[in-house]
Order: sequence, then C-alpha cells, then structure tokens
Amino acid sequence: MDSFIVECVPNVSEGRDKVIIEKLANAIRNTPEVKLLHQDSSEAANRTVYTFSGTLQGTIEAAYNLYQAANEHIDMRQHKGTHPRTGAVDVCPFIALEGCDEQELIREVAKLGQRLGDELKIIGFFYEKSASSFQRKNLANIRRGEYEGLADKLKSINWAPDFGKAKQKTIEKFGVTTLGVRDFLIAYNINLNTKDVTKAQGIAEMVRELGKLMSMPDGSVSRLPGLLRSVKGIGWYVEEYGMAQVSYNLTDFKANGLFEVFEATRAACIRHSVTTAGSELIGLIPESALIDCGKKIAYKLNNKPKVARNTQDYINLAIEYLGLNSVRTFNPEERILEYNIKACAESTN
Repeated sequence: MDSFIVECVPNVSEGRDKVIIEKLANAIRNTPEVKLLHQDSSEAANRTVYTFSGTLQGTIEAAYNLYQAANEHIDMRQHKGTHPRTGAVDVCPFIALEGCDEQELIREVAKLGQRLGDELKIIGFFYEKSASSFQRKNLANIRRGEYEGLADKLKSINWAPDFGKAKQKTIEKFGVTTLGVRDFLIAYNINLNTKDVTKAQGIAEMVRELGKLMSMPDGSVSRLPGLLRSVKGIGWYVEEYGMAQVSYNLTDFKANGLFEVFEATRAACIRHSVTTAGSELIGLIPESALIDCGKKIAYKLNNKPKVARNTQDYINLAIEYLGLNSVRTFNPEERILEYNIKACAESTN
C-alpha cells in the first residue's frame, strides 16, 4: 500500500470485553489497503476508540467491516458507561489527509451510510461536513437524550434518520450511529486531584465554548459562554484512575490547542479548590499540535535557558509539562500521527 490519505476514528460502545474489542480490531486489520494505527479502551467509559488509515476505498471498507462486527457482537441494551453515546458504533468520523479530495470523501461516506442502512439495517445521521441540516452538524445535538432517549427522539419529524429505517428491534440492539467527514479533532482529558464530579463539571463549564446556563433575577435562563472557542468539555469520574477528569474535544486546535486548554483548566481549578494531576490524550495527535504547545511552554518558561532548542525538545517539553505520562505511558512514536503512519508505511515496503 502506497498511500495513507484518509484517517478514520470510530468510537465504539465497548471498552470492557477484551474478546469483543479484539474481534472489532481484527475486522479492521483484515481489510486490504488499511492499517490499524492505534486503539484506546476505557473501562469507565465502556468505550474503545480505533484509529486506522489507508486508501479511500480501503478505509471505507474497513469502516463497513467494523460496523458489521459491532452489529453482531454489541448489544446496547446491556451497555453502561460514563461517556454519552447513542449506539454500538457511536460515531465514525473520517478525516481527509494530504492527497485526499475531501469532496470525494464526503460522497463516499454518504454511500457508506446508505449501504449500512440497506445491507445491515443500521440507522443513523450524517454530521459535520456531511450533515444534511445545520442542526445535525454538531454531534452534541444528535447525542442529546442518548441511547435511552432514542425511541422518543425518532418520533420527531426533525430527527428522521438520514439512512436506514427506524425499526424498534434495530434501535434496541444497535441504537443509532453518526458518521461524517470532519477536520482533525484532539481528544484530551485532564486529571484532577479530586473524586468530585461536580467540580470537574464546573471546570468544564468555565473552559468550554458552550459555557453554562445561568438563572437570571427575572426568572429567565441565559447562557454564559466559556473561555475557549472550538473546545467542548464534560466532567466525569474515572474509576480505574480513582479521580475525576475534565474530558475535552479540541475541534480546532490551531485556534485553541493543548496549551490553552491546560492553562485555562489550571486557572479554573483555582476557583474550585482543586489542582490538575497530569493529563492524557485519546487516540493520535498531529506533530504540529505538540510542537506548538511546546513552543508556548518554552516561551512561558523563558527564564530557563535552553529550555527547548529543536523539534524533539519541544515535544518532550510538552509531554512533561502536560503530564502525559501520568496515568498511561505516552510513546511519541506510537501516538504522533505522522510518526505512526511513517512506521506503518515503512513496514509494508
């Protein structure tokens, strides 16, 4: 295989059963013209994020194979976890990498949705750049009510599926999926030295673009925006770590990246009488995002001579400052997108 031009990052509602997690991984691995780059499971969220890349048609086919395996092995009636979700394959985003025509990718993803509906009887919505309406661009709107609220949600004409026919048996077992083409997103969680989820949620509300709802003196409700645009966030408790986290999605890391989110979170922590305890990245990250973070840290620490001199120094500085090794080992060769793809390409030559 000569080209890795499309990335796919499906989020699957299974993070505890290792046999099922591996079966889904094999559905990707066994697809020609695709490489499984990374998988990241959370028992608390009961969720696994797979990252794979390859040719356009290979990536589309691997996604289909994953859906087929998930449809067979996951029963949403048994699912419990901390992460919001609507289906067995909760969301399946595609990202156009260098060399990929994004409009062609959007067309192929639309065909995939119709195929899922026709052949696997899966129902779902298109979001982000594939969205059929403005309301459906934002994943949070689609997820509102989660799996448990699907029966009522699908009764509304505003939430008629983009593909597949809404049948009760299908909804009960698989739920509803969301897929589409989007820009690169960084999934980033910051640990707190507390088990108090309300503090984590309060910090998320201060930092995220959406902010929080406020009751006004006249009885009305108004939304107070948060500190950072292009940042989504929620607070939750992670039992396997024994601490609360603020879980962020950075939807435009060039506008607000790791440094801005980490610093804003530290500032918000002061208001809630807690401190950060390192952080973790979910899935892969572009090299430029870590370098940019490292440069901003170096500027902040400019009173320390020779704090960073080259690309690797900036990356190492970011890893140390953010505490990316605090709960799990962060290996740049595996977790930086370009390094991972390069290693996979070299292994196939």
